[in-house]
Amino acid sequence: MESMKKIFRNKTALLLVVALIVGFGGTFAYLSMTTKKEAPKSENSKTQGNSTVQTEKGGGLDQNNAKTQTPAPAQEKAPTSTQTSLGSINASVTAQKSVSDDSISILFYIEGSGTFSIQEKSGSTWQTTKENVSYAGTGGLNAGVLAAGQASKTLRALKIENGKYTAVTKEFTINRSEVDAALGIKTYN
Repeated sequence: MESMKKIFRNKTALLLVVALIVGFGGTFAYLSMTTKKEAPKSENSKTQGNSTVQTEKGGGLDQNNAKTQTPAPAQEKAPTSTQTSLGSINASVTAQKSVSDDSISILFYIEGSGTFSIQEKSGSTWQTTKENVSYAGTGGLNAGVLAAGQASKTLRALKIENGKYTAVTKEFTINRSEVDAALGIKTYN
């Protein structure tokens, strides 16, 4: 008991004890208030008993009429020559070597979103490898793989709008030696 009297005589110790009590009390009060809050009620929620039921008003989605929208496929054949009258799209390509095998994944990063076809150059003509692929404009558009043992691949992407090809990226040649020299990942602009 005498040690307690000595503590209370020392003003610094007294202030420290009071600060700790106030701090713990405030923390406890804050936590008790935040955990007891009810979920905010919106204008489209009703309370029934102890539960809240969400209701749809006006602009909500009707689950029975929800449809997945798929882009319209191109109604014409993709151009197969190098020279086209299509507009141009800004894009870059990233090639990344797999750690499990010797393949290289290829991703297009295209300015804007839309529907695209991917073509690979074979000799002097272009062959479509992926058709009618939807791209949200973020992340990468999968353009395929440079298989193990394959030295290079030349690709381009074509944009489809209203069933017609409207624009094309420049052609990108992905070389295995360049990706290897860049320590497994290379971006082509």
